[in-house]
Amino acid sequence: MPYKKYLNKVSLGNTNEFFNRIKGEVINLIKASEFEFYELELFSVQNILLDEKLLPKNNGNIDYKYYGAIQGFWINDERKKILPMGEQWVLPLDPSIKRYPIKGENVVCVNYLGRTYYTTTLNHNNNPNHSILSGLSQKSTVAEVPPMISTSPTFHKPVLVEAGDIVIQGRFNNSINIGSQDMVGSSIKLVAHGRENPTYDLEKDAASIYIQDGGSVKVKNPNSKLGSNIVTGKKIVLDADYIVINAKKQLKLQGGDLVEVVGSNTEIKHNAGGQIVTGETEKAIDEIRERVKKKATDEFNEKKKEFIDAKNKVQETFDKGIKDLRKLDEKMKDAVQNIEKKIKQIRQVSFTFDAQEFTKLQDKVNKLQAELGATPPTDAVKIVRITKDLLDIFRSFSTLDFMNKDIVTIKKKK
Repeated sequence: MPYKKYLNKVSLGNTNEFFNRIKGEVINLIKASEFEFYELELFSVQNILLDEKLLPKNNGNIDYKYYGAIQGFWINDERKKILPMGEQWVLPLDPSIKRYPIKGENVVCVNYLGRTYYTTTLNHNNNPNHSILSGLSQKSTVAEVPPMISTSPTFHKPVLVEAGDIVIQGRFNNSINIGSQDMVGSSIKLVAHGRENPTYDLEKDAASIYIQDGGSVKVKNPNSKLGSNIVTGKKIVLDADYIVINAKKQLKLQGGDLVEVVGSNTEIKHNAGGQIVTGETEKAIDEIRERVKKKATDEFNEKKKEFIDAKNKVQETFDKGIKDLRKLDEKMKDAVQNIEKKIKQIRQVSFTFDAQEFTKLQDKVNKLQAELGATPPTDAVKIVRITKDLLDIFRSFSTLDFMNKDIVTIKKKK
């Protein structure tokens, strides 16, 4: 709601009625022109600055202050200036959460501390994709519908929710819903909705992440011969055509009761020089890992607490504290990498026996021995060749070439 903040307070302070009347009218004229005006006013967007190449420069460097700023015209009073005087761009009000409009939309602007900011887009059509209402400003130069506006009805439906839900919905049939599941548990849903699906439905959504602490969700098995899975309780459900979990360092999958991997084709591979380790969980090894990580994290948390509790932090002290914390953070990463090298050295494992390779080597030995027995003693060249082949095979036996050294099994405790 608009309001005025008057800058002058004037007392009449005279007993002459005629004089006071004249003086009052003069004061009212002065007061009417001397105030700071705070108003929520519509602004027609004609341009938005999202190209880094077009950002203004400050001392030769790109000035990201203006990223996401808009240009346009006031709707109620086209003569009104953008603050500060001479400024061409209107900045977003919130530095953290930003809703970038498109050309032709109308946004709500406010003036604070001598600068004009834009806030939300006016909801003309209650349409998440299309909220343009043209003709409000005579100066508008937007003649065509921007390419971000789709004519397909797919993107024109509000997502269907329950009373009390909080929803963030994008232009292209995607949303975040903070609500409940079956009215018994809290739920957060991040969804790219299906082509014609404005509801939350795992079978129809294009891709979904459900985070819930109650209720149940039915997850359809991609194998048509198998039934759907009913997932209950505290759960995180990821559902999509393709799911990629990419860990640049380590990926750990653990389950208290069951870890199940199901698929038409299931592949477990390792990179060059690596191993696939199977067998019983090594409690001692896990304790070594956690002990090293705990020592490093305890040191980090102690330093962080000292930094937070420190009084009168000047900029130099603050920068040094952040630098020290970063060093400790890197130290934690190094500690994890170093302990993995030690674990490989102390781990007691057995190589997997390759029966097919062993049989091949044994067959070659039998064949060469038979050939050697049938060779005349006078055929020295053939005897040398057979002897050499036998030595190569015996060398393979001695180096355990028939063992899969990349697939190892943890030795079972007796």
